[in-house]
Amino acid sequence: GPTAGSAVDAAVRVEAEGCAPHTVVGGGAFVDEHLVVTVAHVVAGADEVEVVLPDRSEHEAIVVAIDRRKDLAVLDVNQDVPPLEIGRMRAGTRGEFVSWRGGAPMVERFVARSYVDIEGADIDGIELSPRRGYEITADVEPGDSGAVLVSDGEAVAVVFARSEHRRDRAWAIDIAEAAELLEAAEAADGTPADLGEC
Repeated sequence: GPTAGSAVDAAVRVEAEGCAPHTVVGGGAFVDEHLVVTVAHVVAGADEVEVVLPDRSEHEAIVVAIDRRKDLAVLDVNQDVPPLEIGRMRAGTRGEFVSWRGGAPMVERFVARSYVDIEGADIDGIELSPRRGYEITADVEPGDSGAVLVSDGEAVAVVFARSEHRRDRAWAIDIAEAAELLEAAEAADGTPADLGEC
């Protein structure tokens, strides 16, 4: 089918209810037909998940696959939004991601500093979970987790953490790490995944 023409076209704001007194917010993007990739820590344990599209319409999202170790999740959203192609990038590549800080989608820029083995803990803080990803130079804010990095029109990584020490430093998981999860999401065909504890 047609693919998204820009980072904004495929972007969503993810809103999860049930784990905190307030709505937990993150980013995400369509990377396959009806399938949105985001981070697990935004949707884990949620009772209800919705996505907001760039036209501000709100739609129910079903979390159909989740990997708490890699901090990735896939949502099934019954909307015909052209997805991003999945691609790769090398260190030094520039691109953009979409932030929803003002409630509307805004394009933010990034530069990939290096391709790294990320030795972060899983989202439960129990075990170290190695995954491939990028250290990036970007202005990442708390609600940006799950935003998809786009380079040359292709989805290349998923923002999941920012530096506590440097304002312009953040980390993103290589989109290749989501391949198995996307396959599982296809197979799930709309069946909700067990979202576990918050």
